[in-house]
Amino acid sequence: MELPMKVVVIGGDAAGMSAASQIKRRIKSAEVVVLEKGVDVSYGACGMPYNIGYKGDIDDLVVLTAEDFKTKRGIDVRLLSEAIGVDTKSKKVFVKSLSSDREYELKYDKLFIGSGAKASIPPIDGVDREGVFTLKILDDARKIKQFIDEKKPKKAVLIGGGFINLELAENFKRLGMDVIVLEKLDDILLNFDKGASDLAKEELKKNGVEIICGVNIEKIENDLTVKTDKGDFEADIINIAAGVKPNTEFLKNSDIELENNAIVVDRYFKTNVDDVYAGGDCALIYHRILNKNVYMPLGTNANKAGRIAGANMAGAKEEFAGIVGTIIFKVFEKGIAKTGLSLKEAIDNGFDAFETTIEAPITAHGFPHQGKVSVRLVAEHDSGRLLGAQIFGDAEAVWRIDVVAAALYANLTIKDIQGLDLAYSPPFAPVWDPILVCANQAIKKVKK
Repeated sequence: MELPMKVVVIGGDAAGMSAASQIKRRIKSAEVVVLEKGVDVSYGACGMPYNIGYKGDIDDLVVLTAEDFKTKRGIDVRLLSEAIGVDTKSKKVFVKSLSSDREYELKYDKLFIGSGAKASIPPIDGVDREGVFTLKILDDARKIKQFIDEKKPKKAVLIGGGFINLELAENFKRLGMDVIVLEKLDDILLNFDKGASDLAKEELKKNGVEIICGVNIEKIENDLTVKTDKGDFEADIINIAAGVKPNTEFLKNSDIELENNAIVVDRYFKTNVDDVYAGGDCALIYHRILNKNVYMPLGTNANKAGRIAGANMAGAKEEFAGIVGTIIFKVFEKGIAKTGLSLKEAIDNGFDAFETTIEAPITAHGFPHQGKVSVRLVAEHDSGRLLGAQIFGDAEAVWRIDVVAAALYANLTIKDIQGLDLAYSPPFAPVWDPILVCANQAIKKVKK
């Protein structure tokens, strides 16, 4: 009688649980063990800032609990269990139980690594003080909510000007706090063009959030005063969001190939080692436009990587179509979205590219609510091939980014975009949708 396949999954969030679930669906006899360092699995991390601001129950963000996976899907989920090493020659994972301090080994036939990423903490004296947080995992949100309930902070300093802290800024304001965002670089949202960052700064300022760029932070005092080269800032609560880095230290002595600490995978999410797969925030992922692997830690990417890797571990041969880097987020009443490449990214990667930007109404002429949105399309001069877009303006309008993301997947040109049959109804869009208006202007710059 053939023994069941033994699978070990490292990491219990989006990628790991997607892979584990896919394997069990396809091979019901498989023994699947998931090792999760924390106390939660399968949760909506992107909802954490809003859960804090709206005073929701933190468990509302949990899709399935560890017990649900055990009883409903037959997956052995082990919480507070940290993978501390991997021996790919003997096919063993070395595990440390954080609840008992016991170490043990797990044999596997196939291994999936979805260990995620961890917050990058800048070398600032005082980052370990009570009241200083990072918001990366669900337990971080749980601790922030508890601190707010107990301490009732009135002043928040947010270190880092990315979209996590901008979302937190909105939600801390909702809780009645004074909020200051300190950014070390010369501007916020450097993955976006200046128009988008200017809109975000304007909306934050309008809602009472102060933003200071080009700040060097020297230390955080005992009383949570943040000392910088641009003055001292008093705080009752501090959040640091200065990027993330792959959580792969435990692989340093293994044969698994890393690139800038991220796991190298192919389009089947295989690593360079037989029977070892990886995906999510700890790994690279294939970018369709650039035709190469990139590091882009997003929940959407992690879920897709886990599902396809799990299917392939169970015997399928599914090739990943790739990402185009679609991002969307909200700042108070404004929305900001991007897909594909910015003009700078396109030029830096060797494309002969141009951009076209328009501002247009989001409803028909004469409709009572006449909001506006800016659309920026990036394309190749010679072929007119679409390379990317940014859309920013009234929050209810930036969903249009999905139209452009689909166009990027289909490898459409500006001429193709110009001919799209987009919906028209006065409450939803003018007869010429802003995307079409932008394409009509962009076509004039295409050489062929």
